[in-house]
Amino acid sequence: MSDLDPAIALYEAGRPAEAAAACFALLEAGSRGADILNLLGASLFAAGNGDAAVGPLEEAVRTAPTHFAARCNLALLRQQRRDWAAAETHFGVLALLDPAFRLAQDRLGTVRQERGDLDGAIRVLTRAVRIDPRSGLAWFNLASVRMLAGLFGEAIAGFRHAVAEDPAGALAHVQLGEMLLRLGTVGAASEVFRRGLRLDPAASNAVNGLARCARYRAMTAAAMTAAIGTQAGGVAIRGPFESATGYGYFCQRLIRALRGRQGVPLEVIGTRGTESWPGGALDRPVPARAVVNCLIPLAVERVPGRASVTFTMFEGTRIPPAWRRMSAFSDLIVVPTESSRLAWAEQGFPEDRLRVCPLGVDPVEPGAVPVLVAPGGRLVSSYRHRVLNVSDFNPRKNIDGLLRVWLRATASTDEAVLILKLGRSLGPALRAELGALVRGAERAVGRRLAEAAPVVLIDRLLSDEEMTGLHRAATHYWSLSHGEGWDLPMTKAGAMGLGLIAPAHSAYLAYLDEGSARLIPSSVAPARVPGQEGFHPPFHGLDWWVPDEEAAAAILAGIIRGGDRLPSARDRLAGRFTWEQSADRLLAILDEAGLR
Repeated sequence: MSDLDPAIALYEAGRPAEAAAACFALLEAGSRGADILNLLGASLFAAGNGDAAVGPLEEAVRTAPTHFAARCNLALLRQQRRDWAAAETHFGVLALLDPAFRLAQDRLGTVRQERGDLDGAIRVLTRAVRIDPRSGLAWFNLASVRMLAGLFGEAIAGFRHAVAEDPAGALAHVQLGEMLLRLGTVGAASEVFRRGLRLDPAASNAVNGLARCARYRAMTAAAMTAAIGTQAGGVAIRGPFESATGYGYFCQRLIRALRGRQGVPLEVIGTRGTESWPGGALDRPVPARAVVNCLIPLAVERVPGRASVTFTMFEGTRIPPAWRRMSAFSDLIVVPTESSRLAWAEQGFPEDRLRVCPLGVDPVEPGAVPVLVAPGGRLVSSYRHRVLNVSDFNPRKNIDGLLRVWLRATASTDEAVLILKLGRSLGPALRAELGALVRGAERAVGRRLAEAAPVVLIDRLLSDEEMTGLHRAATHYWSLSHGEGWDLPMTKAGAMGLGLIAPAHSAYLAYLDEGSARLIPSSVAPARVPGQEGFHPPFHGLDWWVPDEEAAAAILAGIIRGGDRLPSARDRLAGRFTWEQSADRLLAILDEAGLR
């Protein structure tokens, strides 16, 4: 009997805290082998103390690099903590130590997918399928990444394998049905959704899939009627108009503008299949030759008998290869700016299938100014310079750069406040991530946030009226983003007369110039996440723009301390970018292409 056996027995009996105590006793007695350290790490993790488990497991791997169990536990812990770079390293070593260990291949594929390396994920998940070709889960994982990579035919084959190996798997049936809809195979998709629903009557995606199939069949019949003599001229739009997203917002605005066009029959289709447009019946098929999808390419579904138009955008200098493959299934790609058009063209998409249709800018609407209080209790409304930024909390929005510039450019004595609206709700994990960004910005600049002008954080979902009110609370709007497809909050701010500060790149150059805003010089660089290894996952292997932080700090300081009065973008935006103009341009694009 070894000294470790009692601790092992405690762990196997489901008493991890006691097992950890036994391991600590062995360490205090002078034993420090990899087996003890591994069991200690596993016990601490099982007892709910993942933070404490990291150290023993890392020491075990340093002590014995080929200790399989310790490295496997450390890899799983790193994955659970979303430390993707370290998890990828450890799972990669496990795959080398035992190429037949399928778990390592599965997890390595998952981690590479999380890091945006879809090609790398496909390679290891293909190996996992070769190790165990009878595993429905292995086939499902491979098919899912093939789908994300835009390899639709291969994804369908993979989901069929998953169904064959696990006929009771309802999720594989649903995913297969959705893949078939992306290619317009409505009859086969209906059959698969029905099988999935029989396996799991509560599968809402199967219910929604069947509803979309029925809708597409009705649309196909209407298209056939138009083809044999009924005059076309209608427009069918599909998009997430019920969601509080950028795509949902511009889809709503386009629908409203198109409703005001006399003689343009309009049909509206949601992304789930059961949505209906509020305040009017727009779910009846109309004689339209195309479906306009206000969606990213992955979410587009083809309707038999109708052309497919994708109204979308991208925020980098080139679209991902996966988007290029997905876009091939659309007859036209419509984008809001020249920047997005170039992103498709730079990835080799045929330029004769690209069109530019600028989005609109909302007219000034009512919205009560909220009562906001800065740290220390002073009303935000009492500051002379009130700078607003509205962003989803992700690396592309460059919140860390925003904080660094604010620290450099402002002091606690300045008559300035930053109103930072982040996402819809920051849970504990995202708040911890924001805290890490603040600490990183403080270290980089050498100043504490308390020494800068105050920052007011808002992280809840706001209605349209509340968002208008938030804009009314500000005097300036500022972005330091790495790239934008349009930036609705910026254009809204400009239409309301706020002074605009924006990077000189991507969509901003479509509607702003030096006569309407302060533009921050920007350069092109790999889309890497500061302070981490690797790319921002949606931009894996791609470039985005990096605004000049020193120039941004000088612009802010000039406004706050030098009295720089910014030009107004109101007239430029109101005259050139209305939703009515956007709707008219979309109709003209469809007419020119013979798709209406």
